[in-house]
Amino acid sequence: MKVAVSEFKAKCTHFLRTVEEGKGRVEVTRRGKVIAVVCPSETGNLDPKLFLGCLHGSISFLPGWDEPLGDDDWDACH
Repeated sequence: MKVAVSEFKAKCTHFLRTVEEGKGRVEVTRRGKVIAVVCPSETGNLDPKLFLGCLHGSISFLPGWDEPLGDDDWDACH
């Protein structure tokens, strides 16, 4: 369903309930152009292991990451 931004502002809670109940999604428009889409969250149904598994291999550590900071580096962190 498409809704003007002014109507969405006035009836936001109603539209959120509509989406929550699984009755589709809401496209918010300004001058006929879609500026936002409100749709049901998929994260509530995801297995946390699958959700966090997408991060596997995306973090790297530089050499010496656990070394204490020197005085110059400590001052730069302030």
